[in-house]
Order: sequence, then C-alpha cells, then structure tokens
Amino acid sequence: MSTEPQRPRVGLGVVVIRDRKVLVGHRSGSHGEGTWCIPGGHVEFGESWESCARREVREETGLEIEQVQFLGVTDDWNIGEGKHYVTIFMRAACPEGEPRVCEPDRYTQLMWCEWERIPFPRFKPMEHLMKQGVHPLATYYGKLVHDRIPELMESRGVTVMTHGATMDEYHEALKAKLVETVGTFLESGETDVLADVLETVQTLTALLGTSREQLQLIQSQKKNARGGFEKRIILDETR
Repeated sequence: MSTEPQRPRVGLGVVVIRDRKVLVGHRSGSHGEGTWCIPGGHVEFGESWESCARREVREETGLEIEQVQFLGVTDDWNIGEGKHYVTIFMRAACPEGEPRVCEPDRYTQLMWCEWERIPFPRFKPMEHLMKQGVHPLATYYGKLVHDRIPELMESRGVTVMTHGATMDEYHEALKAKLVETVGTFLESGETDVLADVLETVQTLTALLGTSREQLQLIQSQKKNARGGFEKRIILDETR
C-alpha cells in the first residue's frame, strides 16, 4: 500500500505599500511565532495569486488593496519543523483605511514600517526575499538615460542606482533608446520628442565614427538620388 509523498506547500505574502512604507505584523500562535512579517497565508485550491493576496489582506487587516503585482518567490525549508514551502510574494497599494488586527490568534499588532527597518526577528520567507535583494519600492529600468536624470531624481528624494555601461552595452542601449524614442513619438505625435530622436541618432552616429557633417552629406546624397518626401507620394501597388 503506497503512501502519498510529502510535497511542498504554497504560501503567499503580500507587501502592502502606503507612503513608501510597508505593513508588517508581529506573529503570534502560528508558524513563525514571535517574528515580524507581512500579511499572507496559503493559496487555496483554484485560487489565483491576486485573489489570494486580496483575501489574505482583507481577512488579516480589514484593508482593501489595489494594483496587485508579482514581486518574487522563495524556496523555504525548515528541516527542524519538517516544513517546506514555496512562497510567492505580491506587492500592492493601499491608499486608504486603517489596519486592524482581525485575527488576534495570528498577530499581536500591525504597523507601517520602512522596508529596510522591519524589526528583527523576521519571518524566514520574508528574510529570504530580502537577501535576494528584492525591494518592493524599486522600479527597474535597465535602460540608458540622459546624464542629469539621476541627479534630478535624487533631488526629489528618490534613491537611484546606476552603473557605467561598457562600450558594447552602450551601443546596444543607444539602439534600444532609438526604438524607445521613435515609439514615444509615434504614440504622442509631439514635436519635441523628435528632438530626443535626433539626439539619439547623433550620439549613435558619433559612436560609429561618423560626424554630423558626414551624416548630413550622406543624407544629401541619398536625397539627390531618390528624392525627398515633399511630393507626398504614396506607393499603392506594383505589378
């Protein structure tokens, strides 16, 4: 007679954000008693991650959340307790309402706290997520920006992380920037966006070793050979 093999359980934690702080609670009478953690619980059969996040936050704190998004996942073992969890983390906004301890058998208190200043000891899955370097307030870009953009963002109180690109990375980033700026113009139709397109083209041209004068000469030669667009000719068909 075979027995059902042990399988990991699926947990879900929700980083609830308001005014650049997250909601944390002090656990009591449950797994991880005495630690600080974010709201969460188990994913039920047939339940989506977003639905689970909304339900757990509502059941534990009485709050309604919005803008629910995936944040990360951890693989959590506790051999001593014989437990193995795969924990999914979501982040969500909560612009209004006061949190209250709706399940006193699970929490002794709730409070808003900066992510980096969540008290110790911390619930192990959340600690594992933090060790991955995941930050719920971070916006990831991975793209080339104008030289003064980091300075301007920092002046507004935003923490900025950058790095200097290698030449190969710079080349690829400029091509991606060209696609981005052209796409922005196609969506907005704003003339000033064309200035960004032109700047990107000129920077990319210089990187390839061609001066503006040389580029203008090439442009002029092509126009002489093919004409410009002044006559507004639309090619409909060829046979």
